[in-house]
Amino acid sequence: MKKIRTRLALLCTLILSSVVLSYAVAADDLNCYTVLVGKNASADGSVMIAHNEDDRGEIVVNIRKIQSRKGEGPRKVELGKGAVYETEGWTAGFLWIEATTQEFADSFINEYGVVVTSDSCGSRETKGELNDGGIGYMLRRLLAERAKTAREAVLLAGELIEKFGYRASGRTYSIVDKNEAWMLAAVQGKHWAAQRVPDDEIAIIPNYYTIRQMRPDDPANFLGSKDLVAYAKANGWYDEAKDGPFDFYKAYGRASNRDLISDGNTLRKWRGLNILGDRKWEISGDYPFSTKPGKKVTTEMLMALLRDHYEGTEYDATDGYKNGTPNRTKFRTICTASTINSFVVSLDGRKPEPLLVSIWLALGKPDTTVFLPLYNGVESLPEGAGLGITAPDDALFYKQHFEDAELKAKREAFLNTWVLALEKAAEADYGPMVGKLKAGLFPAEKAFIEGRAKFEADFSALFAQDKKAAIKKLDDYVAAAFSEVLKRTKTLLEK
Repeated sequence: MKKIRTRLALLCTLILSSVVLSYAVAADDLNCYTVLVGKNASADGSVMIAHNEDDRGEIVVNIRKIQSRKGEGPRKVELGKGAVYETEGWTAGFLWIEATTQEFADSFINEYGVVVTSDSCGSRETKGELNDGGIGYMLRRLLAERAKTAREAVLLAGELIEKFGYRASGRTYSIVDKNEAWMLAAVQGKHWAAQRVPDDEIAIIPNYYTIRQMRPDDPANFLGSKDLVAYAKANGWYDEAKDGPFDFYKAYGRASNRDLISDGNTLRKWRGLNILGDRKWEISGDYPFSTKPGKKVTTEMLMALLRDHYEGTEYDATDGYKNGTPNRTKFRTICTASTINSFVVSLDGRKPEPLLVSIWLALGKPDTTVFLPLYNGVESLPEGAGLGITAPDDALFYKQHFEDAELKAKREAFLNTWVLALEKAAEADYGPMVGKLKAGLFPAEKAFIEGRAKFEADFSALFAQDKKAAIKKLDDYVAAAFSEVLKRTKTLLEK
């Protein structure tokens, strides 16, 4: 057993090195993919969000559960480039899906059930106004710490962008709670726009702005900078006589210089619309912000979409995995070589609070690993989820995130490390390995999904009688799932 562990540790080290190299030479820099589902568009009446996080580099996917902080007077938050934000001392507790060393890759789920993640979106802006270096990395964490609803998070984000200026070219933040799903588009500098997804519709974002028409007279569904139109006109991005009604995407988005098939975005949106939408969509690039689903959306449907490589279409470049890995082809796929984690989250206010946020989390590319069950109500995370302090400490959080040598030194303890090792083995011989994964790994996910309803019913009954015992049951359930996947992953690697 000692020899096996030594060999596996060496394998993991070699694999991580090759992953870094392969990501570094990737052809494009498009990142992430997100689907938002209104509560009346889902099969179980929950608001849903599905996300693939795409990044490159030697990244540790580290899961932490951070404690809340009681108010202790004003708190000064350093924003990383010189700006300081002063706010109240209290912070909400939150689950942190951390991608170390990355400025714009973390996702958060706070104790109130507010979820924040994002997709890179290039804007036309090149001279956006910043105060003391502006805000970037800390924006989403401040939303997780301070917001009790998705709408509160949107308003706070707008306030921070207008106060400090957003320092990246552009980005769309997806922000949801148990009642509403929002997209907020940030533009370099002090401009932003936000739109709520209708309750009976779905919205898909690859890596360009998807907000189109804005309606300032409808603040229940649209929010944004007051001078969006005037600023676009002043910069020559919008001419009402020539362009017609104001279109945020056309005015502020950076246009691709590639054709629709190879631009890296259109195919991904087209595929999502055709899998989830209510009609057949052509490859036009002129898509709406949101649309009605063809049928009520389930967790399994979103998992399948996040794993998609255009299988069964003319854009399946490997002909059913006969010609190598589908994650590295001439077409940018939904699941791709740079996907580092993936999740599907359901928010259902009718469940007991510990089950309010139901998470399915893949600690690597979802086509070569499984989605693990996780709930925001766990008291402690299972072994293998992650490491690092959990008590609120801004300075130490920042240091551990951007200087992650301590975490990397302990990488053998992370389930993410073993998932990456299996992923690399699968990528080297994708077609045959798919069958092995289906036989040796994916039955665990099937069992998790099929057993979910019974577990939640048993938990709810126990929670009504003994809350402490119920939380222990929840922790044990999640820990058992992580342990099962680790065991199956290592067994496949040994073979």
